[in-house]
Amino acid sequence: MKLLRVYFLIIVLGIGLFNASAQKRFQSVVFDSIDSTTNIQYGQAVNLKGKDERLLLDVFQPKGDTSKRRPLVIFIHGGGFVSNTKVTGFGNLLCWGFAKRGYVTASIDYRLGIDKSDPSKDGHIEAMYRAQQDGKAAIRFFRRYADTYGIDTSQIFIAGSSAGSMTCLGIAYMQEKDVPASINKNQWGTLEGNSGNLGYSSKVSGVINCWGSMLDYKWIEKGNVPLFNIAGTADKTVPYDSSYGYSSFKYGSYVLYQRALEVGVSTGWRPFVGAGHTLDNNKTKQDSAIQSMAAWLYTQLKIVKGKNEEGVFRYEKDIDAFDSLNKAAHYSNNAIMFLGSSYIRLWKNIREDIGYKEVIHRGFGGSNLRDVAYYVKRIVYPHNPKALFMYVGNDIVAGEKDKTPDQVFELFKYVVKVVRDKYPSMPITWLQISPSEKRWAVWDKVSEANNLIKAYCESNPNLYYIPSSDKFLGEDGKPITKYYREDHLHYNEEGYKVWGKNIAEKVKEIARK
Repeated sequence: MKLLRVYFLIIVLGIGLFNASAQKRFQSVVFDSIDSTTNIQYGQAVNLKGKDERLLLDVFQPKGDTSKRRPLVIFIHGGGFVSNTKVTGFGNLLCWGFAKRGYVTASIDYRLGIDKSDPSKDGHIEAMYRAQQDGKAAIRFFRRYADTYGIDTSQIFIAGSSAGSMTCLGIAYMQEKDVPASINKNQWGTLEGNSGNLGYSSKVSGVINCWGSMLDYKWIEKGNVPLFNIAGTADKTVPYDSSYGYSSFKYGSYVLYQRALEVGVSTGWRPFVGAGHTLDNNKTKQDSAIQSMAAWLYTQLKIVKGKNEEGVFRYEKDIDAFDSLNKAAHYSNNAIMFLGSSYIRLWKNIREDIGYKEVIHRGFGGSNLRDVAYYVKRIVYPHNPKALFMYVGNDIVAGEKDKTPDQVFELFKYVVKVVRDKYPSMPITWLQISPSEKRWAVWDKVSEANNLIKAYCESNPNLYYIPSSDKFLGEDGKPITKYYREDHLHYNEEGYKVWGKNIAEKVKEIARK
């Protein structure tokens, strides 16, 4: 009986440990409740009516948290620069959601109002300018009182909705040289403003843009802070693309996502197909959006990202080598290109294995779809390939920086778009990401990403998908060891022969088209 009790105790403890490890701070909700402190004055500034206005914020912290240095998320509400307050439905949802994940969060008020006295000027721009000044003062406030609130000042992020997002985007990416000429600096001061806490930095580590837009997407430049975007594709108030404008704010979430990829800024994009502004104020959709934000923001934290993150630029030497090959080699119009990560790079006998002689072989090991998105023009545009085949398998690897399947899918669509800009009808094929023992723990997520891409390929012209997992999984449903190298990840020569044989006929068929 005593042994039975001990055995039962071990099982219970084991279950408890398993559940604890499954709940990861900053990714999952790990606190049941929060503490809030309301109406803290963070600054003061002259408003549109010429009066001094006290600027207030609310702070939310995980109840019972003992950590002393925590990332901070500051939320800036929407309302067209004329309405709403720091106490909003979505703002509370976001602040509470992140606080329960272990962040410190804050929601701020800022000076509202649009000057309509001069019809030749867009008062929305000046309203955003004042809101930016106040937002910067709030950021400085938390740097000033970091010890009071237990904040890691190197991890301050901002998030907004609608006009609040426009404000966040300005805070992160507008520089003094970008300030529109219509802004009366004599009246309102410099971009940094005089709303309070001068002498502290107003820099942020990243931005979450919820259904906002920018005056000029080119404010986003190489080396800028990361950006995550969320919007409904049926938004009739603020554009998710650039099909119309909200006042002078013409460039929405998807345009900003593309710009960030183009200049090598870490980014993400979660579209809600058919949803309107604020995701129709639908709590289920907004909860789903916050889950996506949290998954993305986790990959941007210091505990994951590291101090010397080079991002896409770590591959400059590899792409320089491709540039040299492009100058040295000549390919006919019958050549096809294989582009991707180490599965492509290590395929030494690719021409023999697929039975096709003219192959432009472009693999760079360790690359993911964000890397391919940044370099795809340099890799593909110098050629006129008859068809393009892609294998990129490093976005979901059972690691801390893993992307969600929907983010892998959005990156694939972007790469296709860039290729299509120059080659509107060239066949593009996704080679299914292969199962492997090393990454078997996330095969379900890899399969989800594969399936999203497969469905997209099947519903769009000149897009193809070649499955191969059935050739590498045994009767037990697990990877067949004999086809893999000692690293339990990459194919060995026998594995490459199986892969080549599997896709050979399809390659020839697609190339003929």
